[in-house]
Amino acid sequence: MDSHKKYCDFTNEISSTEIYKGLLAFGLFTEKLPPVFSSKSFFDYCQTNNPSFPHKPTEYIYFESMRNTNVPRALGVPNPATYQLLCKYLSEVWPELQKFFEEQTKDQNHIISRIHIRQMQNTNSLFLMNYKNWRIDGTPEPDLLLGAKYLVHADISNCFPSIYTHALSWALVGKDLAKQTRNDSNAWYNKLDLYVRNIKAGETHGLLIGPHISNLLSEIILTKIDAHLYSKGWRYTRNIDDYTCYVSTFEKGQLFLTELSEQLDDLK
Repeated sequence: MDSHKKYCDFTNEISSTEIYKGLLAFGLFTEKLPPVFSSKSFFDYCQTNNPSFPHKPTEYIYFESMRNTNVPRALGVPNPATYQLLCKYLSEVWPELQKFFEEQTKDQNHIISRIHIRQMQNTNSLFLMNYKNWRIDGTPEPDLLLGAKYLVHADISNCFPSIYTHALSWALVGKDLAKQTRNDSNAWYNKLDLYVRNIKAGETHGLLIGPHISNLLSEIILTKIDAHLYSKGWRYTRNIDDYTCYVSTFEKGQLFLTELSEQLDDLK
């Protein structure tokens, strides 16, 4: 397998300060919008004035972007104040998230998730949908193809809109502990769940498509699933919610789809 950087190397090299700035100053708006839409000045305002925004659910702006398939993609822009509170809290618990991502991915011989939060050249953003750098990411496909006769493609339908915010806690600390402590408002993972719900009008179902922080949050759940599938011997790559698995028989391909579905169901 490729001896390149591991997934956790990318998360560990980002500091709490950098994750806050990257997500707030350059990650509020989807890259589908023109560059005139920027939150850099809002970030500068927060840095200078250290505002104290109310901790409460807020509405968000909903709009649609037409895909090349003529099917609209539902996008959202959160209330900047509520988004700032989420970014700030996420930066405070960033060391905990770094430990989590390292635990889930440290033993993997290749980077399963190919599109993720990372530091990039020639941009202040921490996320770009189509960013690739084979020199440091590696190219695991040639090794994964060895002995494989079948290629399995799987895509999670409505991935972001179907994510259950409580599942973030389930993935971070385990479902049993999360349920036992669900009423503990001081637990850091419960606070994260609350801040996530607040940017979507208090709703427990769905992450907004567009803000870069949603990609980071979805990775909490998806890397947890990756760790389980990898431990079962499955070797594949994933582009956010798009899976490509290499198997030796048709039956194994069907089994991969079954086990992937089971893991997705377990985290709702």
